[in-house]
Amino acid sequence: MISRRFLLSILLATHLWIPLSAYSDEGDRIDKNIPTLKETTPLSAQKALASTHFKKSNFEQSQAFSKQAYWHKLAFPKADITDSQPTIYLNLNYYVIEHLDFFLFHGETLQQQWKRGALDEWKSDNQPYHGIWIPISLSSEEATTLLVRKQGNSPLLTPFKLFDREKAIQVKEQKLLFWTFIISSLGILLAHNVFVFILLRQPGFIYYLGLNVVIFIGLSIITGFSRWIFSEALNQWLISYLFVVFGIGAWILFRFTMQFLQEVQVPSRKSLLRKYGDGIFIAFLIMTQLISVKASAMFFAAIEVFMLIVCFYWGIKAYLKGFTAVRFYLFSWLFLIVGSMLNTLIFWKILPINLITESIFPVACILQLLGFSFAFADKAKHIEQTRLLQAITDLPTGLPNRTYYFDHLPMQLKELDKNSPSLALVMIDMSNYQTLSQALGPTKADSVICEAIRNIHHQLADLKGLLSFPLPNQNTKNLIRLTAAHLVLISTEPGRLKQLIHDLQKILDNPTQIDKIHFRHQYKIGSVLYPSQGNNLNNLYKNALTASQSVTYSSGNWAPFTDNVKNNHAHQLNLITLLTNDIEHEKLYFDIQPQVNLANHGIVGGEVLIRWHNEHLGQVSPGEFIPLAEQTGLIYKLTDMLIEKVFSWAYEHPQALVNQCLSINISALDLLQEGFARRVIDNVIKHQLSAKKFTLEITETSVFDNNETVHKNVKQLHKAGFKIAIDDFGVGYSSMQNLVALETDELKIDQFFVMNLLNDPQSQILCRNMIDLSKALEITSVAEGIESEEILKLLRQWHCQIGQGYHLYRPMPPVKYLALLVENDLPLSEPVNRA
Repeated sequence: MISRRFLLSILLATHLWIPLSAYSDEGDRIDKNIPTLKETTPLSAQKALASTHFKKSNFEQSQAFSKQAYWHKLAFPKADITDSQPTIYLNLNYYVIEHLDFFLFHGETLQQQWKRGALDEWKSDNQPYHGIWIPISLSSEEATTLLVRKQGNSPLLTPFKLFDREKAIQVKEQKLLFWTFIISSLGILLAHNVFVFILLRQPGFIYYLGLNVVIFIGLSIITGFSRWIFSEALNQWLISYLFVVFGIGAWILFRFTMQFLQEVQVPSRKSLLRKYGDGIFIAFLIMTQLISVKASAMFFAAIEVFMLIVCFYWGIKAYLKGFTAVRFYLFSWLFLIVGSMLNTLIFWKILPINLITESIFPVACILQLLGFSFAFADKAKHIEQTRLLQAITDLPTGLPNRTYYFDHLPMQLKELDKNSPSLALVMIDMSNYQTLSQALGPTKADSVICEAIRNIHHQLADLKGLLSFPLPNQNTKNLIRLTAAHLVLISTEPGRLKQLIHDLQKILDNPTQIDKIHFRHQYKIGSVLYPSQGNNLNNLYKNALTASQSVTYSSGNWAPFTDNVKNNHAHQLNLITLLTNDIEHEKLYFDIQPQVNLANHGIVGGEVLIRWHNEHLGQVSPGEFIPLAEQTGLIYKLTDMLIEKVFSWAYEHPQALVNQCLSINISALDLLQEGFARRVIDNVIKHQLSAKKFTLEITETSVFDNNETVHKNVKQLHKAGFKIAIDDFGVGYSSMQNLVALETDELKIDQFFVMNLLNDPQSQILCRNMIDLSKALEITSVAEGIESEEILKLLRQWHCQIGQGYHLYRPMPPVKYLALLVENDLPLSEPVNRA
């Protein structure tokens, strides 16, 4: 593609050069030592002719920047031809001089006068413009003199060239053809680019069109073709403010550069030029109205050099960032700035004026416009590649995404299948993603997880035998982010799968430092073999996900896919379906396990325990369906249903709450819901119950760290009168900090410690310390899992306040619980202060 564009550019340049090669400016050149008169007071042509102050020494100063008027004298001898007056033609290459007058004398008689200044009216000739051509008819009787009066800031006047009639006609036609070709090419490019702009509307294209217009106007002025295109008044205004036009062109190029390179944030947002660059150009435009043309030319030359350095620096910086579209930008910018600087050297008379030097700038302008057009095409291609890259990558991590997995990876596997490889797909489930999202909010949680994933991918580079995933930007990755929490990698050496998992576990077990905090991953890993356990990516994904979901904390954090896993997964899916249906029809019920005051054996309340008996499955353990409910989001409906059933029952049986309280288990996820407390409070009010008679027991409190929603819910529940208990304290992820943060009323010591009191000294120490901690914090201590009299006596000895367990009472239906309260003689019961 690049080579074709380069050849096209060369071909166009060759076509541009054809008129040049056909045009020859051979003629008699008058370069210097022209007698010159410096006008100190206004002179008529006759007085200037008669003046004796024409000196060749004045010629050099006449060529500099000056508003002073100068007269030049070109003298021609008598013609030898007697039958007619021969005519020769004088030509000027450069014409941008404000006032330029020609006076032809035969002897002392003025024969003809021409005005050819840029600010003079001379369209009255009714001739097509083809440059400055002065016909000099020679007299055979008297000497012929041509006086040229120049007044203006431009230093360019010479060389004068003299041609005979036939050569003049030929040169006029060839030069007219050349400049018509140049202007037409610019016009066609401008029209083409306007059409492209309408189609693409790319950022920065409007500046490119503006640059086209300015270059078109500038070249028209320099060549004189502006007299064809614009009105006389507009033409003269443009000439008077030529450096304003050039300054606007430079500013447009500056803005175009920033827009063109913004894809890679070059220049940076903090760049001083980005902030103050516009001010520099505004200052230059103002200065052109306050200072001389010579000073303006100097400042403009300085700006050209400055922009050459800055824009090339920006372009190279963008290229190093991978923005390949900048190649044609640099090519175009080089042609434009070099052409402009060489043209400035002509203006300063450092380079001579001839056809070659005169053609450098217009040819450079056409080439740079073509180059910028190619640059936009290249940028469009780059944008398309970027869009493709964005479509198949996860933007926060830069890893291949779900689209890559299902649309691009199959082609890669198809290529690998030619060698009949065996592969192993490994899925990592970042199992704490949902918990983090609920605790920290989705934005912060995603930021933390993404940083952790990037660190994991970085460490995977040290592992061998992983399939690489190529991306359109020439990068390769070893990890695919299928969902927010699921990552996939593929091993090309399934025989070393155990070693790979071991290495992977070491990486995942190693904490990641994020914001000066060591973040530990909670994860599950599932693996599946290709093609024996899945012959396409969809089956591999499904089976790897099934394997990862079968992981339990007791079995480790990796599970390979097996038939047993497949069957268990099918059972879980069936369980979820039946549970959803029974929750909707409120088929779940509850039992109550009495809680006893260990000091006097009085029943102080009961813990509500959810129960599920399905007509197809029979009795299902809460340990089996509650984790599933939390994983699938059914827990919210389950909690609402349980609270509604308990409150309805308590309303129908007020005697259950005369001197006793009820404890209701809720999920930690419930408190992460906005408005959870409000729903519970509205429900207790609806049933005309006292919130002080209810305790809400919570587990997995680690998700509450610094969560505003949790704190808001807890504050509302406390204000309404509900008590809060931390359930299963001492295991899992319960936090000491949450004893204070949740304003805990009750601490329940997990049965794991209670049941081992007689045989495990460490359990005794921990259990006793938890009871002492409760006393110190002035909260109620509750021991679960009391299975023997010896354990009961030990807890009493340590002054544990409340106990429950099979040795005291088993869970029972609400009806039996009410009967038990009657048997225990309600008025004699002395409930412990659980506040």
